[in-house]
Amino acid sequence: MAAALVVATSTLVLPASAHAGGPPNNGDGGGGGSAAVTPGSCADGDLAVTNGPIESANTLRRVVVSFKNTSSNMCMLVGYPDANLVTAAGGVLVHVEPEPANAAHVLHLNPGDVATSAVQASALDINGSGNPCPREGTLVVTAPKGSVAHTLPIALPICHATISSVD
Repeated sequence: MAAALVVATSTLVLPASAHAGGPPNNGDGGGGGSAAVTPGSCADGDLAVTNGPIESANTLRRVVVSFKNTSSNMCMLVGYPDANLVTAAGGVLVHVEPEPANAAHVLHLNPGDVATSAVQASALDINGSGNPCPREGTLVVTAPKGSVAHTLPIALPICHATISSVD
């Protein structure tokens, strides 16, 4: 019997100061005046990357990864973080695949705002045996369009894993 991985979708919930889709409305009614400045992409140095606890639901393991804007400027995040499950020596056991989605959200993060992404992993071997996944790997995440990998202090099963776009 093949194990099926069910991917849950979530509703976009942003802090009151975060903006999805475009820069905030400056409240001037839109008539004349200067054009709104579009923020640049969040640089690696602009973000603190952390994780929540591992949540278990039947044969799935899920962890939320947070990207907090620690800069003093608004910045933009869009797309999927890059993620791998690695050995203690840093060798890649499995690349975490992006979840299928119609479109990635464009998020404008004010200083202190947090965007999240969820990693889900199967605790069962995906070859249909129904056996528990034989190994775990440490989660390493890179922010969307980033280049600095962040090793997070958690381990997930390596049999099959997906990551959501940032919300």
